[in-house]
Amino acid sequence: MHPLDRINPFVKLVAALLLSSLGWLAGNALASGLAAAIALFGVIICRLPQTSGYLKLMALVGGLVTLSWTLSFVWNGVPIATAIDDALRMAFRLIATTGSFFIAIETTSAGSLLAACSRRRLPGFVTLVLVLVVGMIPLMREEFRNIGETQRARGLELDRGPLAKRIVYALGRGVPLMVQTYRMAEMIALALSIYGFDPKVARTSWRDIGWLTIQTAFPPTLPMR
Repeated sequence: MHPLDRINPFVKLVAALLLSSLGWLAGNALASGLAAAIALFGVIICRLPQTSGYLKLMALVGGLVTLSWTLSFVWNGVPIATAIDDALRMAFRLIATTGSFFIAIETTSAGSLLAACSRRRLPGFVTLVLVLVVGMIPLMREEFRNIGETQRARGLELDRGPLAKRIVYALGRGVPLMVQTYRMAEMIALALSIYGFDPKVARTSWRDIGWLTIQTAFPPTLPMR
């Protein structure tokens, strides 16, 4: 168990929100870069299992964001120095946000978050959204890994070759992941609909449980026809 697993999930989420807000409120690339450096330093010292993949992804995405925004600003007549500063600020904002929430989410299990939400007696809809977000991210990461292994088995070289070619192959992994994410969301929505989830109904507590541990609007037995 990681030492950060013992910290209250809300404390970690608030800390991540404050650090990402610092990056977004920064007025120049230097200040936003400081927030990004703090986030990266935290990611490295935490030594999470997914750190290596995250750093590679951020190096790729940060470079693409900086290059694309710089070209876009210059194309629209912005001076080159200002364009580079704004582009770097956008990249650093992205790194600060993803890095801080990467630590918070990777060190928080859905069970601990559910326990914290129950302790604070949050509304059922808010609890459901938070638990689904934290629970879906590991599933999406595992699905992304499975897609990569399937494509490698078909002869697609994802980690070799020129950078432009690897970017195209990365998009080839992202499209199936997007489709699979929509499918999982649809399955979750269908399951909630089948089980009669209603955000207007108050959260069930131990005091509301009688002979049945699951209270539904359906009778225990259906009448015979």
